[in-house]
Amino acid sequence: MGEEDRELLERVYRKIIMSRARESVITEHNRGMCPNGVLTLNRSSFTSLIRECTAAVIDFYADWCIPCKIMEPILRKLAQIFAGKVLFGRINVDEHPEIAVEYGVMSIPTTLLMKDGEEVYRVIGAVDFNTMRRFIEIYLGVKP
Repeated sequence: MGEEDRELLERVYRKIIMSRARESVITEHNRGMCPNGVLTLNRSSFTSLIRECTAAVIDFYADWCIPCKIMEPILRKLAQIFAGKVLFGRINVDEHPEIAVEYGVMSIPTTLLMKDGEEVYRVIGAVDFNTMRRFIEIYLGVKP
């Protein structure tokens, strides 16, 4: 292989490497952004959104559950504070029991804190605003 061929290969190689580096930066940047508010999730939206967002708070609830109703305004307020940084979602266990079974949810409310699609902490029962905020900051590493 001659010197000219080697230089040509190096230029092509550099272009490929730079192109991939730009793509990964764009993908990482887009991956961090999460929708605002508390979303009601189903199987497909749950799966796609926990892949898109680096950090997620997923609440398993039922309409008839009183402690679940206590958690709803707390999650809405936290969703405003962590807007764009953390996905806040709710899954109705009566409508989507298969997701609850998959994640081993035995009682409600159960709130999963997920980072990069994996569960890092689980809160069973209703907790106050400050406690949940601390859990998000500690376990998900996200500051408002």
